[in-house]
Amino acid sequence: MRTVIAVLGLALAGLTVAADEPVVPKYDSEGRLVRPEVYAEWTLAGTALGLGYDEGPGGQEVFHNVLIEPSAYHHFAETGEFRDGTMLALLLHEVGENVMPARAGQFADGFRAFELAVKDSSREAETWKYYNFSGPQGLLPSARPFPARTCHACHAEHAARDNVFLQFYSLLRAADPAR
Repeated sequence: MRTVIAVLGLALAGLTVAADEPVVPKYDSEGRLVRPEVYAEWTLAGTALGLGYDEGPGGQEVFHNVLIEPSAYHHFAETGEFRDGTMLALLLHEVGENVMPARAGQFADGFRAFELAVKDSSREAETWKYYNFSGPQGLLPSARPFPARTCHACHAEHAARDNVFLQFYSLLRAADPAR
């Protein structure tokens, strides 16, 4: 209701509001997923520090920030389901600390990696695919999916819902109408 009132107020003031148009997966001529340009404006789903998926000694701690494309977030908040075309971005950052004026604590610092989880039933057998856009020279413009035996198998076995690790995304869980 507040959104409707805010939009109406802006319209009365002569201002326009961009529609919440979905950003859907796009592929290049070789079938690679094209990296979305506006992912930094997506909705925060959750954060984690030092989360690891492999058994054995842990690697270097990194911050995980997970974002979801806004129209997919709204669809999930209304239905509790991830619609076809849902994209979740995983941004990995180094851990920063000891920077003034902070006297304690840690923060997400240098960028490490950018990955996407994409639900797209029009592509092959697995509905969800996982992509890494991080390269030695920076972000890649497009990427091929990880092999199914890596990310997909783990997500299918351990995800709280529909291949999504909802158990790690507190803000997305809070929006779940089934909670």
